[in-house]
Amino acid sequence: LDQCRQRAATLLGAESSERVIFTYSGTDGLNMTLAGFCRRGDHVITTELEHNSVLRPLRYLSENRGVEVTRLSPRADGRVEPIDVQAAMRPNTRLVVVQHASNVTGAIQPIADIGEVVRAGRSRFLVDAAQSAGHLPIDLSKVPVDVLVSPGHKGLLGPLGTGVVCLRAGFEHELEPLR
Repeated sequence: LDQCRQRAATLLGAESSERVIFTYSGTDGLNMTLAGFCRRGDHVITTELEHNSVLRPLRYLSENRGVEVTRLSPRADGRVEPIDVQAAMRPNTRLVVVQHASNVTGAIQPIADIGEVVRAGRSRFLVDAAQSAGHLPIDLSKVPVDVLVSPGHKGLLGPLGTGVVCLRAGFEHELEPLR
């Protein structure tokens, strides 16, 4: 497990292997992060392009925990522009959630630029890398991403029933444990 953690950390540019958490799947990692991080009165920005593993937990949090959710529409090319994220930011925006690449549209989101906007707004940035991890270069040491989640069985070539969550140092103290 330690060797696998180290390999994942190296591949994704995580600060250390201690920043890598294994989960039951990418969906499990997304649910763990969303449910463990978002609190009543928080505002979350996401896109209309997200997978149900993001949209359904956010709908639950909106309907049952008082979390406000803004869903941004993509531009004609399928990309969400950082300026649109910036315009949607509020004082209570706690989290921005964006998928890195879409298996439906093929659009690759500008996560480095979106991350800069999120960081300037003093919020946190969650990237769903289900379609990109292992296929596109991701270097968490160079992009302002607080949490990156991926299933193990797609581009990482791991077995079904596995997932990876990479946390920026300190973020783990902001998560409420679910189990």
